[in-house]
Amino acid sequence: MDTPELAALIPGLMVGHPVHEWTLTSGRVPGEDLVVTLSPVASPERTATVRVFEGAEVFIFEFAGHDSVDFADDDNDRPEVLQERIDLAAAATLGPTRVTLDRAGGIVFGSTLVIDPDGPSPREDFGGSRPLRRLKARLRRRRIIRQVIDFPAIGSK
Repeated sequence: MDTPELAALIPGLMVGHPVHEWTLTSGRVPGEDLVVTLSPVASPERTATVRVFEGAEVFIFEFAGHDSVDFADDDNDRPEVLQERIDLAAAATLGPTRVTLDRAGGIVFGSTLVIDPDGPSPREDFGGSRPLRRLKARLRRRRIIRQVIDFPAIGSK
């Protein structure tokens, strides 16, 4: 299963998210990464991206500086992993969501996303930890900061 085949699944996968607008920006032809952006109709500035690299094994979710990766080596697993990434993106954009970024200068070297952080069952998604970037920042004596961004639930701004 390649990216054009996964791209053909997007309309069906988005049916479960009727309050979202989405755009397939690439991935319709062989050799392209699949890139889908989505945002709630009520809050279009909350944009998330789901990217599937050309080989269709690496699936990335990005929102508010946070990014995380999932993998699917088997063709049968790829639609399920794509659905999981889309569901995560949709939930993150609706909120309440907390994004925590660890950074030095403009470089993020770790992130965490928590959907419904104060609720009974928060859902966590951990971004790529980049220890070499952290070490490099420390060696250069750059100030390391933790930035926390809270997105209230849509409708409770």
